[in-house]
Amino acid sequence: MSGLPKKVLFVCTGNACRSVMGEYLLRQLAGARGLDIETKSCGVAAEHYFQVPEGVLRALSEQGINEVAHSPKLVTRELLDWADLVLVMAQCHREEVLDRFPEFRKKVQVFKTYAGRPGPADVPDPIGGPDTGYAACAAEIRAALQAWLV
Repeated sequence: MSGLPKKVLFVCTGNACRSVMGEYLLRQLAGARGLDIETKSCGVAAEHYFQVPEGVLRALSEQGINEVAHSPKLVTRELLDWADLVLVMAQCHREEVLDRFPEFRKKVQVFKTYAGRPGPADVPDPIGGPDTGYAACAAEIRAALQAWLV
């Protein structure tokens, strides 16, 4: 595990669901393993007034994470520069980030592909759906993180 990055940035669309779950789940899993990994998240179309959906908070609570203090942030050069590794939740996020900031090509990876997970590369967006969709998304992200941290 010595090759793990120290600073991981998660990126999705609005920075209210998938990237937030990635940020908090990795923070939890790294802490439980005694790994020194900092996490942040942002979105390619985030607005500071977006709210983290209740479904996200419930899904994270089911994973043992009850304290979520989050305000959505737009992806910036500063955030990308901060990160050792940038994990995007879908291929379209990678394309969007690299269209704006091509100099970060080497550190921007599609999350599930990077974690070596089978199936489609994109993590489906649960926004606006039932709580079961948020729970399934959190479980999928957690499973990928656990596979990656082995």
